Amino acid sequence: MGDTDDGIFDAALRCEFTGGAYCNYKVKAGPPWIRLTVTPQHLEFRGRGLLRILRLGPWTVPREQVKKVFAKQRRNLFPPIAWNIEIVTTDPSEWWTFWSPERPEPILLTMEECGYPVDWTPHNWAGIPTD
Repeated sequence: MGDTDDGIFDAALRCEFTGGAYCNYKVKAGPPWIRLTVTPQHLEFRGRGLLRILRLGPWTVPREQVKKVFAKQRRNLFPPIAWNIEIVTTDPSEWWTFWSPERPEPILLTMEECGYPVDWTPHNWAGIPTD
């Protein structure tokens, strides 16, 4: 936890989640090697453990570059079941995926409270909305 931009400490404006992340040409690390920090200003992906020691990251995505956020269940042959939080940006070559071992609702709710465009429609494994 830290100070917000105006110097006022507010824990409600910053939430952290542990999981994994993928983005072309930037990072690919499975759970629990990535910490996702959600703030109203940006999303921050930071390495944990060995990734932190190797000083990989942090990678940030400003809120104004996020077009859409949605969740889909990841297909695994064996447990554990993981959930994908897909983060679509204004740059078509930069598509972030956060792998969460927990249900996606708390992450999506936090993102929505911070002003991110969250799509609550269920999506199938291919990312296509299902009705």
